[in-house]
Amino acid sequence: MKQFWIGVTAILLVLTACKGGNKPVQATTEKADIDSTLTEQVKDSTIYGTSEEFGMSTFTLIADEGDTLFLTRTAEDGTDGKIYGDLKEGERYALTTRDNREAIGVLINLTQLEKHTKDYKVCNGQLILHGDTVEIEKLTDKELKTK
Repeated sequence: MKQFWIGVTAILLVLTACKGGNKPVQATTEKADIDSTLTEQVKDSTIYGTSEEFGMSTFTLIADEGDTLFLTRTAEDGTDGKIYGDLKEGERYALTTRDNREAIGVLINLTQLEKHTKDYKVCNGQLILHGDTVEIEKLTDKELKTK
């Protein structure tokens, strides 16, 4: 009789432990979080515009939005901005800034670039050719050299 009650108790424990065993499986959001992170777009800080005037250490750009930017070529920490192409008044440029929009970060002469290719994009001061991010080594009216 004692074994009977031990067996009944064991069966009851098993049955009560299985209560709610048919709960639907909840999908994890980990994969969705990863996918959304991969598809987030990077905000482009590039400013487009036309050069107005420049000096030995300055550069003025009239942005497409209408703002006039008076920039230095050297940042507060003493490093020079990266300038690709020649500086000429009236030409189109893509620009990123440093030091609260007071210094050139990267400056690309788009007028010269378009003499070599029309299939490009600039994002955050980086040149993207045919879908690949490249580094400009040299940009002139006659030559575009990248790596």
